[in-house]
Amino acid sequence: MEEKPAYEAFDPPFVSFAWDENKRRINIERHGIDFVDILPAFGKPMARKRSDRKGELRYLVIGDLDGREIAAAYREEEGDICRIISARQASRNERAAYRALLLRGGDEARRR
Repeated sequence: MEEKPAYEAFDPPFVSFAWDENKRRINIERHGIDFVDILPAFGKPMARKRSDRKGELRYLVIGDLDGREIAAAYREEEGDICRIISARQASRNERAAYRALLLRGGDEARRR
């Protein structure tokens, strides 16, 4: 049985963000979350795990947005660009993993 990737503490290094406008509109309709609104979450420590899908390297991050945890899928592009693919409210298991990671290693994530 293949082991699921674990979350790691992650302090986002991105200098800019990008997304497909059509995906952004679909995400707002489907999840009620605008990619523009989640950008502040990338300024704080997050939990991240690798999430390869559709033949490309992607990541899933869990972060805090005004006191609620959100999950966002993205891929990294050249020049420290974060291309957001989707965003939604984090699941119960994702919230628990995020909180446990920050309690265990949040100070380390903030120092990076």
